[in-house]
Amino acid sequence: MVSNNKRHTMKSIKNKDMIHPSSRKAQQVMRVVLRKDRLEHRQKVRANNSFSTSDRILWFRHAVPDDVKTLTREEQHALIEEYLARYNEEYESLVALHRPGKVRPKAAREDMLAAFIAKERQEYASGFEIPDFSSPKNVVILREWDGDLNSLNRIKMVRLNDPNYVAKMTHSAPAPKVQESSAMQE
Repeated sequence: MVSNNKRHTMKSIKNKDMIHPSSRKAQQVMRVVLRKDRLEHRQKVRANNSFSTSDRILWFRHAVPDDVKTLTREEQHALIEEYLARYNEEYESLVALHRPGKVRPKAAREDMLAAFIAKERQEYASGFEIPDFSSPKNVVILREWDGDLNSLNRIKMVRLNDPNYVAKMTHSAPAPKVQESSAMQE
């Protein structure tokens, strides 16, 4: 039997009003509906990722002074730390609202900020994407960028890891044990 790989749409399925729940046609309708939902979900996720990436790039674009041509790795790490600390004041003010001895539930904004800060810190530990400020050509492209999502691909990105996290992980890992062979001992 030849497989039917044709993508069906709701328009192409006839008599979908009067079908038995266990029929092949009902399964076909279900596949069409699930595929449509899956495509819509992917589209929303893609849109959210591009908006958050563009917001991040815009923040870094405005954070670097106009007279700077390039940045060193240390300066880029300092800029990332400044970016990660942008919500600290708001979070600390929400924490300061808690009175000692009083049981008061956390504000929804406080929980959201705590989760957001932790997520960004984890991303920095595993690799944080920022525009490449070590290339003068890329800095010029970044300054000329008008915020259009379609032209994001022109900006070269670089992934930086938190040097403190990497150093902590290398020092905490146990050294591998090396067994000497009996021939070397003689």
